Amino acid sequence: MQNDVTSPQKRVECPHCHRELPRGKDAGRCPLCHASLPIEEEGRPDTIDVNNKQVAARSSEEYSQNYQKDQAAATYNVKYRACWTKRMTTRREHSLLDRLLRSQGRSKVLLDLPCGGGRLSSPMAPHTDLLIEADVALGQLRYLREHGRVSTEQAWMLASGFQIPLCDASVDGTVCVRLTHHLPKEAERQRLVRELLRVSKRFVIVTFFDYHSVKNTLRRLSRPFNRKSPKSTMRVEELRRLAEECGARLVEYPALSLMWSGHRYALMVKDKA
Repeated sequence: MQNDVTSPQKRVECPHCHRELPRGKDAGRCPLCHASLPIEEEGRPDTIDVNNKQVAARSSEEYSQNYQKDQAAATYNVKYRACWTKRMTTRREHSLLDRLLRSQGRSKVLLDLPCGGGRLSSPMAPHTDLLIEADVALGQLRYLREHGRVSTEQAWMLASGFQIPLCDASVDGTVCVRLTHHLPKEAERQRLVRELLRVSKRFVIVTFFDYHSVKNTLRRLSRPFNRKSPKSTMRVEELRRLAEECGARLVEYPALSLMWSGHRYALMVKDKA
């Protein structure tokens, strides 16, 4: 990339020993523990190391196995365009995300994790000089590179949200949409939020399935009859506490839909030093 200021190579560290990684031709490999970091920049056809599974293994096993194959990734992304209800949801999410990002001003670097096939790349792109697209699934990254290009400079990185290979406060903000509700354990969800706040200098936008939402309340009340498994939920109070522990404030948490969705977009803003 030509813009050295926003190059992700200046922001990466080894996710295993936390040593700053070198630049140039040796970028992406730790000289201390020899771990390999898969990262791609536009105009640099570096090979993503699909055999480096140590980072991905830190995520919930069931989640990390989803959408690894290209065909599965394509099917997942196409359904959002084919189904009218999902198209409506996507438009609502675009509007909500655009408003929250505008409230934080322009960024030099934003991290989109998990980026999936780029469903939310277009509303994020106008708010940053560089958009780092990261996902645990190689198939999603390949789909994004082919179908999700935007005018803003992009970098692609195979990474888990549990151990993001970036230095502390190395990006202005991180957007994490529709991941927490895939994680069945409370400790995993909390660990993810802390890791997002660690790499973010100014703010984090993360979605969660609200325990007190109408949709989840109805699900809990009907469970004795239909025996559906409980959702992986979080509470507003939990997000507020996690934010405060990491030097941030939970500013707002608008609902995607008060009646038809249990998802909320939590905006956490870090206190200025």
